[in-house]
Amino acid sequence: MSSSTFGDATARRVVLVSDRRLVGQAIAAALKAQGFLPAVLEWPERRRMMVYRRQLDLTGARVGLVMCDLRTPDLLRDVELLVSWRPVRWLVLTDSPVGARWGTVLSAGAVGVLPTSTTTAGLNVALRETLAGRSPTPDSVRTRAVRAWENVADEQRDLIRRMELLTHREYEVLGFLYDGIGVKAIAEASGVAEATVRSQVKSLRRKLGAESQLAAVAMYRRSLDVFPRSRS
Repeated sequence: MSSSTFGDATARRVVLVSDRRLVGQAIAAALKAQGFLPAVLEWPERRRMMVYRRQLDLTGARVGLVMCDLRTPDLLRDVELLVSWRPVRWLVLTDSPVGARWGTVLSAGAVGVLPTSTTTAGLNVALRETLAGRSPTPDSVRTRAVRAWENVADEQRDLIRRMELLTHREYEVLGFLYDGIGVKAIAEASGVAEATVRSQVKSLRRKLGAESQLAAVAMYRRSLDVFPRSRS
């Protein structure tokens, strides 16, 4: 893309979406110093996606940057929905290593995926490439990532899709159950009524198609093969 083209205000508009607000604000400041016109949006609520889409359209941006570590299926699903929206061309910046998760968002429509270790100068170039319709992700990396997702067994892929139906809170509760923490303890630690947690367990079981709490926990354990828990 030529410098004259980049001088157009429309070309310099970038919409930023991050699951960590401070990170998004820091990247926005860095991009502004590089001549971009960033607009930062909050992470989308799944129940208000159409409203969010209108907010996205109002930014007038033709290129978007999603910053997320893709650590859980529900976050991955949110990113998939975002990058499938046109006419915005999406670039994903993530902590997650090259693998099935990169392949998932690339298959969903992301123009490229890059690690969060990318420098400001590198991100500048990547966004210009994305705006021009070219992927800043090397072909060899793209092929490896997409193949990694395609190589996940059908049964495992179906399990991940079921996990994507859970809200972040439901996935969190399921993780607590996997750790052997009971409903009462989860409620006390979260500062909510025990009945609220039981309702969340009932909801996640229904979404997963699990006949029991034990079955839901077993499904969570199998999902860790693709989504291993972050080490603290």
